[in-house]
Amino acid sequence: MFDKKRLEAELVLQNISKAEFAKALGIDTSTLYKKMNGKSDWTLTEIRKTGEILGKDKINPIFFAEKVS
Repeated sequence: MFDKKRLEAELVLQNISKAEFAKALGIDTSTLYKKMNGKSDWTLTEIRKTGEILGKDKINPIFFAEKVS
């Protein structure tokens, strides 16, 4: 399950704006917002690129977080 808050926190920690992140992923900022809000799915390429940008150790906590109820 995608963890939006963790991605946003990591972007803040690494001083990367959402616009910069979207550009690095090769997508429009509006597309990024759709993905972050669950309106569009993340591609494997985008997940891998996120690992290159933020660090490979960030992929699992952000994209494959366990849902705790």
